[in-house]
Amino acid sequence: MDLGGGADRLTLANATNLVVAANVETIIGGTGNDHITMLTPLVNGRIELRGGTDVLVLADGGNSLRILRIETVIGGNGDDDVFTGTTMNGYVSLGAGRDRLTVSAPGGNVLLLAPDIETVIGSSGTESITVAGAVSDMRIELGGGQDDLWLSEGDDRVTVSGAELISAGGGDDTILLEGANAGAYDLGPGADLLVLGDGGTDATVSGAETIIGGAGADRIVLADALNDILIGGIETLVSGAGDDVVRVTGPLGPGAAFDLGAGSDLLVLGDGGGTLDLRGAETVIGGAGPDRVRLLEGGAFLFTGVESIEGTAGAESVTLGGAMAGGVVDLGEGADRLWLADGGNSLQAGGVETLTGGAGSDAVTLTGAVLDGILDLGAGFDSLVIRGGPVRALLLGVEALQGGGGDEELTLGQAAPAFVDLGAGRDRLRLADGGNMLAIAGIETLIGGAGDDHVTFAHASTDALVDLGAGSDVLVLADGANRVSVAGAETILGGAGADEVILLSPAEDALVALGAGQDRLVLSDAADALRISGVAHLHAGGGDDTVTVLDPLQGAHLNLGAGADILVLADGGNSATIALAETIIGGGGEDAVTLGSAMADGVVDLGAGYDTLALTRGGNRIALSGVEHVTGSDGDDSILLAGGADGVVLRLGAGLDEVVLAPGGNRVLLADVERVTGGGGDDILTLLGGIAGADYDLGAGLDAVALGPGANSIVLRGVETVTGQAGSDHVTIASADGTVSAALGGGHDVLTLGDGGIAVVATGVEVIRGGAGADHVVIGPGSGAALVTGGAGGDTIIGGPGNDTIQGGAGRDWLAGGGGADLFVYTAVADSAAAAPDTIAGFSAAEGDAIVLVGIATAGAFRWLGSAGFSAGGRAEGRYDAASQTLLLDLDGNGGAEMGFVLPGLAGGAFDPAAILWV
Repeated sequence: MDLGGGADRLTLANATNLVVAANVETIIGGTGNDHITMLTPLVNGRIELRGGTDVLVLADGGNSLRILRIETVIGGNGDDDVFTGTTMNGYVSLGAGRDRLTVSAPGGNVLLLAPDIETVIGSSGTESITVAGAVSDMRIELGGGQDDLWLSEGDDRVTVSGAELISAGGGDDTILLEGANAGAYDLGPGADLLVLGDGGTDATVSGAETIIGGAGADRIVLADALNDILIGGIETLVSGAGDDVVRVTGPLGPGAAFDLGAGSDLLVLGDGGGTLDLRGAETVIGGAGPDRVRLLEGGAFLFTGVESIEGTAGAESVTLGGAMAGGVVDLGEGADRLWLADGGNSLQAGGVETLTGGAGSDAVTLTGAVLDGILDLGAGFDSLVIRGGPVRALLLGVEALQGGGGDEELTLGQAAPAFVDLGAGRDRLRLADGGNMLAIAGIETLIGGAGDDHVTFAHASTDALVDLGAGSDVLVLADGANRVSVAGAETILGGAGADEVILLSPAEDALVALGAGQDRLVLSDAADALRISGVAHLHAGGGDDTVTVLDPLQGAHLNLGAGADILVLADGGNSATIALAETIIGGGGEDAVTLGSAMADGVVDLGAGYDTLALTRGGNRIALSGVEHVTGSDGDDSILLAGGADGVVLRLGAGLDEVVLAPGGNRVLLADVERVTGGGGDDILTLLGGIAGADYDLGAGLDAVALGPGANSIVLRGVETVTGQAGSDHVTIASADGTVSAALGGGHDVLTLGDGGIAVVATGVEVIRGGAGADHVVIGPGSGAALVTGGAGGDTIIGGPGNDTIQGGAGRDWLAGGGGADLFVYTAVADSAAAAPDTIAGFSAAEGDAIVLVGIATAGAFRWLGSAGFSAGGRAEGRYDAASQTLLLDLDGNGGAEMGFVLPGLAGGAFDPAAILWV
């Protein structure tokens, strides 16, 4: 039917209707199954077919209408705009043209759509839409509610919004989402593309080969199946248990986070870079831009082309599949491992407990703390720079090592790099066995291995501990002031500054050459044996030390401590203060040695050159040789000359000092020496000043003592010649092997002879006192008046040219006055008894000689008889017997002589009784 123009309305009966209509604007169907075919397009039409299974076929040319309760709608070739007014459960095909289907009723629509509809607009309710064939340009806006979209098995291209469920078929599908979406999308088999809309999508996706995010924060959850997908612009990606391959195109968006779940998963990042929080990806390949991956859980990972990798508190094992240039790897807490690729890497690594390098030359900067780490950079010339800390690790394959400001404790598993600078902090480096050669800086503790190590300080260190262990090790200090404690070093070389070196282990044939500066060396408490040079201050411990000085000392102070210590000085002349050395050996130069402590049972041999020794503490006992001048202390010193001394000067100062001469002859100059013991040679002693209370025993040989200026008081034994000067000397010859020559010079000199009989020729001696033995005293030419007392024994006393006073004393003496008016003094009758008379040779009363009887009593006045015999008249008488040349004296007048004097060579042949003086 054709109702023509106007707003026409057609109402059908409640039966099955088959209608072909034209120019009808409104059609109302009945309860039956209606089939309406429109021959003319509808404009703002309304068709409601009510009950039954109804079919509406639209005319070509484009329609705009509202349909209600129709199960099937078939469009024509025009642009159709169909609006459903009620819930629809049916099929819609709008044919050719730009068609739009609007579902307005929210009651739950179930639609099967032909692919010829360009736009589908859903209601606020729940729709379930199935597209019956492949679509190439369909737009579906499903609005509110839980909406399903089911695409065909063909290749679909559809723009969708508001769909909570999308299921595509087996073709190559392209789904373009608009706006914010949330749902589950299964794109099925084929090469499928899912493009998310702006505003953010939260979806579970399966079967998609490509997902492109929109402008919002998108979250995609992949199904547990094996996924091989390309994504871009996705902020959150969650995968399941399968082995996923995820490729990212373009840069990562802000806040990107991927969780690829269980399985062996591969993530390939796109160009442009970005930051990604990642979980569950075993292999990550970066793109062309700067990629930053932050791991959200521990595990084993393979990274290639990623510039920044950050770990978690768990245990990560990260392998770099390609060389990293300028990268950052911080694996955080936990026991983490990093494996570098071959070809050479440059990166910052933090939170890595185990680092393994490849075959290239790696440059690694270590950040953060590492405890009990193992860092092996492998083959190539590898460098490790430590920043942060603390770091405690075993290092292998490191050719260049530099520390930072933290506390490092590093152990080298192989030969050390050529230079190690650990920077600030309290750093400790342990070298590998097998020998190392390196320069160090910023290391407070260095521990060597079993090989031959050669360590050089690049900068001065003020608080270092170095233990180089076994082997022949060398330590070279830098210029500047170093303070270092050392063990296990066989050679220590200093620089130009003032160094302090403390040996913690015994030196065994070590060399310590500290160079210029006021250097201080402290030896260990055990026995040290070493050679030193450039040491200004030496302090030893308690062992038996042997120290050999290689270069001359200038103003040095050496204290060798306890033990039996030996010091050997260098050739060339030394100036040093030495304490607690038991043996000092000098060289070929002129040494000036000052003992800073008493040397008990010491040995000093300063060798060739004019050497001086100064004692500063009392109580020395030194065997001395090769020393030309000794200055003593205020205490009691004992010097034993071990070699023949020639021109040695000994000034021993205050105290009771002793010198023991060497065998073989000595020529020594002495001052302030109280005791001298000689040997078997010819000794010559010259005193440089007066001495008091001295006792010299020069032993065998032709020995001579020259007293010094001033007054001397000395006891001599074994001395053949003694000479004095202008002072008043008191010399005792306690014993002598032969005739002693005593020329005591000016002053009032006293010579006392010991018991046992002494033979002496005395010159310039004013008083001579004989001993108990048979003395033989001769007053030498040039002497003045002498007082000679013979003492006990049969003495021989021969006066000199002066007016001598001679007292033979007990014993049968032989006396001769010599020139001058000599007095022969007797104080006891027994001194020249008639039965054993003294002999006075060359007696001359004319020259003033006289016999002086002191305190000898006589009977009455003395009467001289001449040659007549005694009268026995009870009166003291004297007579001269020319035949026997004897002067006889009868002191008690009994007619017999009590005293007698043999006067051979009596001048004039007769005795002048005036020459007898009674006192």
